Amino acid sequence: MTKNLPPFLRLHIAEDLVAPPSSPVVNDTFEAAASAFQIATGWPLDRESECLEVNPLHRRRPANEEDERSSDVSPIERWRAAQLAEAISDLFVRLGTLQSAVWHREAELAIGVPVSPKRQDEEHLAARLEVMLRNGAKAVGCCAAGLYLLDDATTELKLRACSGLPKDRFLEPARPLADAFAELEALLGHAVVLEDASILPHWKTPEAFPAAICLPVASPTDPLGTLWFFADSVRDFTDQEIHLAEIVAGSIAAELQREVLLAECLASKQGDRQILRAAQWQHDHLPTIKPQVDGWDVAGWSATDDELASGFYDWFVPPDGSLAVALGTCDGLRVESALSAGALQASVRAHAEYSHDAAKMISRTNESVWNSSAGGHLASLFYCKATPGSGAIEYSTAGAIQAILVRKSDVELIHSDTSLLGAAPELEADRTRQDMAKGDLLLLLSSSSERPSLQLELSRQLRANRDATTDELLKLVRSLDPHAKLALILQRC
Repeated sequence: MTKNLPPFLRLHIAEDLVAPPSSPVVNDTFEAAASAFQIATGWPLDRESECLEVNPLHRRRPANEEDERSSDVSPIERWRAAQLAEAISDLFVRLGTLQSAVWHREAELAIGVPVSPKRQDEEHLAARLEVMLRNGAKAVGCCAAGLYLLDDATTELKLRACSGLPKDRFLEPARPLADAFAELEALLGHAVVLEDASILPHWKTPEAFPAAICLPVASPTDPLGTLWFFADSVRDFTDQEIHLAEIVAGSIAAELQREVLLAECLASKQGDRQILRAAQWQHDHLPTIKPQVDGWDVAGWSATDDELASGFYDWFVPPDGSLAVALGTCDGLRVESALSAGALQASVRAHAEYSHDAAKMISRTNESVWNSSAGGHLASLFYCKATPGSGAIEYSTAGAIQAILVRKSDVELIHSDTSLLGAAPELEADRTRQDMAKGDLLLLLSSSSERPSLQLELSRQLRANRDATTDELLKLVRSLDPHAKLALILQRC
């Protein structure tokens, strides 16, 4: 059945965007190239679709002096001219593609302009919206305007800005969207024009005016609300006035989106500053001064000086006078793992203040990790103690820390069969004792790469450079393993 709309109600449907035709630059360039081609070869060119073809007809008779001079050129064979035309055709296709790409890139660069923070003298959003509504109403010959925005559940419409309406309208409750037929139609993308609102009461205009226009206010992806323009008398609206109203609605949508983006941008920058401060806090809590322990040298490195790290390295001298070194990592997302790493480092430092061996340190730290969380916070830890004045060390490990013990005669890859810290309330770790000769070293490494070939190459290079200092050895490790996040070297000297 055909639906006939009354003459006093109009739905203005926006036209779909259509891509522009081919650039005139390409067309003008083709005309010049075709003329030059004919002068050089004696064959005219035809443009069929995206290809250039040699016209098989004989050359035309020269019509003027310039053509007379060009006719002195002997025509080349047609198949040679066809090859040249094909090559020129490929160039024109590439030219068109490049111009289209530049056209798209320029539009993308236009949206890449950063959103500037508010100036101190900039008017509040409420004042800017009121000015836009007042100027828009004046442009379309109306006396009042109102901006009604949807709630988060898209079930209600609330007046958020107005011009020409009493200010107490802001105190009225939101209107249900289900009963607002004009706004439901507008949110579909149509401009609803009520030239005589009294004849169509079921459209339920929010204000009692003789005529009105309802337009959608939307972002490219989501509807935001509706914009109403009210007239104080029954009247017709021209297409030009409707287009002006649509422009005003689009400007208001852009202004609202700018405010949202500005708020998100400022919040993001504040969050980034907090992340940088937290990363600096982590870096400040890494050791920088080497302890003066007879017969031992130590050095450490972190790849995350400017971002949050999921682990730590540490060295210190416990009350018994030994040299303690530790390297730990924590599972989880960036912020979560960084907080867990700080807690793990503090726990290791605290348990080192009373008598302990390496295995007890792992067990006690596991109890702290288990008791301080609701579960799911897992960590790895390698802890080692070196005796001053001798080459004796003892170590214990839990989780997935890579360790390589490099001696003059052999190399040992240290693997842990112990579960991660925090996986169970009790953890029995093994304690291993070793004697190290002068030049022997212990490498502790946290890396995203666990390739056996990389470990073998590290072992070979470290063994070949045993006489180097710990700082030089760290540079060597960094050059061999670009995926390294944390590294610590303990060397007998």
